[in-house]
Amino acid sequence: MTYPALRTWIGGVAEESSETDGTWLHDPNTGEALAASASSSLDQVDRAVAAAHGAHDDGRWRGLAPERRADRLIALADWLDGRAEEVARLDALNSGVPISVTRLFGGANGATLRDAARRAVAIGDVRDLPSDQGGVRLHRVPWGPTALILPWNAPSAMAVKKTAFALAAGATVVLKPSSFSPWSAQLLLEGARAVGIPEGVVGLVQGGGAVGRALVADERIAAISMTGSTPTGRAIAATAAPRFARLQLELGSNNPAVVRADADLAKTATALADGVLKLSGQWCEAPRRVLVDRARREELARLLIAEFRRRTIGSSLDDATDVGPVAFAARRDELVAQRDLLAQQGAEVLRVDRVSDKGWFFEPTVAVLDGPGLAEEVFGPMILVGGYSDEEEAVALANTGQVGLAGYVFSADREAAEALGSRLVAGEVKINGTSVLDMSPDSAQSFFGASGLGGHGDDDVLDFFVGKRIVGCDRPGLPL
Repeated sequence: MTYPALRTWIGGVAEESSETDGTWLHDPNTGEALAASASSSLDQVDRAVAAAHGAHDDGRWRGLAPERRADRLIALADWLDGRAEEVARLDALNSGVPISVTRLFGGANGATLRDAARRAVAIGDVRDLPSDQGGVRLHRVPWGPTALILPWNAPSAMAVKKTAFALAAGATVVLKPSSFSPWSAQLLLEGARAVGIPEGVVGLVQGGGAVGRALVADERIAAISMTGSTPTGRAIAATAAPRFARLQLELGSNNPAVVRADADLAKTATALADGVLKLSGQWCEAPRRVLVDRARREELARLLIAEFRRRTIGSSLDDATDVGPVAFAARRDELVAQRDLLAQQGAEVLRVDRVSDKGWFFEPTVAVLDGPGLAEEVFGPMILVGGYSDEEEAVALANTGQVGLAGYVFSADREAAEALGSRLVAGEVKINGTSVLDMSPDSAQSFFGASGLGGHGDDDVLDFFVGKRIVGCDRPGLPL
């Protein structure tokens, strides 16, 4: 299998990424070195932003009618449809997520672009507002060049989602993929060039923290959309605050799951195992802490580890795999350290032991310990099970620590579960299920607390990239 060269894209042209630190991209299944990393220089970052700034200023993209922008996005969707299997394999290698899942992402990228195009056309860039004097219009105006900072756990899905909605809104963008998962972003830029998206509208820089810091610190970047870790999000917010750059940050959360006394524990264990093991445990809304009636804590823990042992753990490139490796060695090492810390705090540690000793595999783990758990987000196939004495204590524990993205409630009583779920500090609370996808086509989800700024919901995402401007004739005869 060949791998995309790690180019820097400026003004619609691919250049060599001129810096290297001697590191390599590895196969997470074996630890084998696959390709040398490469990074954009700070000069290339500057020129990529300049190209996006120029494309914003002269209106070559935002000046097009939404329908014309939609035509290019639909062409890009068609182009990506033809590369879906390649994207799936690259993502499985970059993230450790099983290919059965990355195929779903790769196959949905085109639909994401089409949906963004449809929404932008339906809303329009300008609409008349009711007024007695007439001629008052609302204009949706892109803020300006936007930095898209991408995570490593769903490389193509996040690159396409952010880019699709930014372009649909008329914004110009510079993408920075994670240095651990850079390949599918290369294909996205190739597609943008192939379908005729104007030069400068989409740029791409490569590299780690230094490149990201230079990008978000650039005074010409008017908005920043980032998905990733809480420390990185805090650093971006501090950098962007003095110039009031617009921010959309999806950060970490140790998402709680409250199991009421009337829940079916066997079904609950299956759903929780499904949730925590999806994407090899690497998705931001996975259940991380389970709170259950203390008398049933041990029973649920053993049902959970039994569910973990039923799953097929193997190569992310194997169609039969349920749980692959984590994406890179440092991710595995942090999980090991967190598991060791829980054990030092008195947790009973239950884990699957039949994993490969090659690559970046982490044994799916259940840690049994009462209390709020670890201060830092647990991002991998590990879950904490703790007890509570009554639902007041359960809610208090669930709302403690780093929370805000998602929550879960399991119960035979739907009305009681909904009442409990409405008390959780989370943007989305699911009852008796742990799916990745939204519960409604009109879903919207804010990031509460330290889990970030902004939120999910396709209309909300589209709105992030634009400001609203009213232009029209003033009302005559007003008293003030």
